[in-house]
Amino acid sequence: MMELKREEIKSLTAIFPGNCAVYKLKDRTLEFLMSSEGVEEVGHRAGRVFLANVQLDLCARIFQNDRRFLREAVEQALTKGSAECVYRIGHEERDEFIWVHTIVKYIGELEDSPVLILTFRDAAESNQAQLELLEDMDTIVYVCDVETQELLYANRAAVRNSQQQSSYSGHKCYNYMFGKNCVCEDCQLKHLQMDGKQELVRHDSENDRYLNIEKKGISWYGRFACAHFINDVTEKKRNERMLAMERETTAKAAFVSNVSHDMRTPLNGILGFTELAMQSTGDDKRAEYLEKIRTTGKFMLNLINETLDLTKITSGKLEVEPENCNIQNVLDTIVVSAYANAEVKGVEFVTELENLHFTDVYVDVLKLQKVILNLLSNAVKYTPAGGKVTMVMEGPQDFGDGYNCHIAIVDTGLGMKKSFLPRLFEPFAQERSKLTRKIEGTGLGMSIVKQLVDLLGGKITVDSEPGKGTKFDLWLDIPPGKEVDAADTAANNYPELAGMKVLLCEDNEINRELVYNLLAVYGVEVLCAADGQKGVALFAGSPKDSIDVILMDVRMPIMDGLEATRAIRAMSREDARSMPIFGLTGDVDEDSVAEAKVAGMDECLPKPVDIPQLLGKLSAALQAKGEK
Repeated sequence: MMELKREEIKSLTAIFPGNCAVYKLKDRTLEFLMSSEGVEEVGHRAGRVFLANVQLDLCARIFQNDRRFLREAVEQALTKGSAECVYRIGHEERDEFIWVHTIVKYIGELEDSPVLILTFRDAAESNQAQLELLEDMDTIVYVCDVETQELLYANRAAVRNSQQQSSYSGHKCYNYMFGKNCVCEDCQLKHLQMDGKQELVRHDSENDRYLNIEKKGISWYGRFACAHFINDVTEKKRNERMLAMERETTAKAAFVSNVSHDMRTPLNGILGFTELAMQSTGDDKRAEYLEKIRTTGKFMLNLINETLDLTKITSGKLEVEPENCNIQNVLDTIVVSAYANAEVKGVEFVTELENLHFTDVYVDVLKLQKVILNLLSNAVKYTPAGGKVTMVMEGPQDFGDGYNCHIAIVDTGLGMKKSFLPRLFEPFAQERSKLTRKIEGTGLGMSIVKQLVDLLGGKITVDSEPGKGTKFDLWLDIPPGKEVDAADTAANNYPELAGMKVLLCEDNEINRELVYNLLAVYGVEVLCAADGQKGVALFAGSPKDSIDVILMDVRMPIMDGLEATRAIRAMSREDARSMPIFGLTGDVDEDSVAEAKVAGMDECLPKPVDIPQLLGKLSAALQAKGEK
């Protein structure tokens, strides 16, 4: 660049439009050389007054956080010839400023230093009407720099609602509005594009407020910035929460009512068949009634477990428990139940199993049955008398995506609108119409089905049309049954249990009698205690190693099972520390089992007692004792 003379520089300032000043850049500092007459106003000030103020130290009058914009414009002008920027200039300590638009032009060298002409214009003129409009808005509005999050503007509503309740100058947006000395956790300003939008709802937990925050990329006095528009939606959110709570309460009440009804049905069967068995004089008929009592009792137990599983599903604690089984046995239970429901309703139920070639499989039987029974129950429920429900099952074959089994449940029932289908698997979701209004239901069934299918690693889809019916397609990967040692599959009468001594602590007399008589069949001697305190006393008075296992009910009067277990473990006798203690409880959730083990119990067995499981545990404990 050519070397300039002062006369040349002076003549250039005379021909440059607007208010301009010439600076020499020396040691990264702008040194004032001369200026034009200043004919244009800047921030309601005469141009010459403005130029007089920037002669001494321009950078000192620019707001501290804006100085980088002028520095960057100077650097760009030195390499490209010219650049422009926008910044605030004035008294930062009093928060008094004007927005100034500056064009920086590199014109040559003077005494081996670059010479720059800066032209100043009022940047706020074109935005004044917009600012007045923003000031009068009830909506909180503030603008921040995308790079630094520093506030460039805040309207009266923002100042009034800020945590600082003072001038926004020098503050960052999250600190000013929410009192947080960090970057907002959902801040995505760095990814914001010009005219791009982001919207979110933030919960201010300290003040229990919900704020709807809309962010938009804008040009603020020529600078890329982010405008925030905040509205308080607390009342709206509270109303939504109240409505959601009301819907949930209503749905839960309906659910409890339905479960109560479903439990009474098998319970009535158990009581009825028990009465018939007591009155029967023939052994064959009595055996038939007893078998029906056992079958109905198992169904009722499964129903109770299913109800309790709801809490496990929602908490993510439900686990897959696969077992070896024959697929035909699994289907028999499903088909018998479905036929009974369909017959009562007057609905035709058909199975198409021609392409089903599974035999022994390894699957969570109970969860698979729950899924299919729920789908069939729904199909029958929403199909009028004279309609038809079809169950198709096929496989193993490759259905894609790793699935080898396909199940379809098709009905000719009421059907559903296409608009409702995306919400079908949401908890408590039910389509309301004149036809469905009289059909009772909680809206939980399909949600449970979806979560169980996901747990089983499967996929479920639905297609439906009002007045024509519904089709559910279910795909699963069902592995073949695992090989089991012949010794495990052979009938086991547990002859080794004969002569074994068990201490049973159980406050319920019927349960005590039941376990006592069931174990007596296998030659087990049972000592009974009606509460934990008596159980501790019985153990303390027994000869060392004379008792092989303790069965301890967790909930008992006087002294519960946990306290009794701790008392036994605290005894000085050697067998107190090694004695196998099995808890008997209806609470087999993760927290209850953990609490029992902390108290000193070896395991927890669920109530009602599964006799084969109990016998297996007793046999294993006896074998472990013999190996010591």
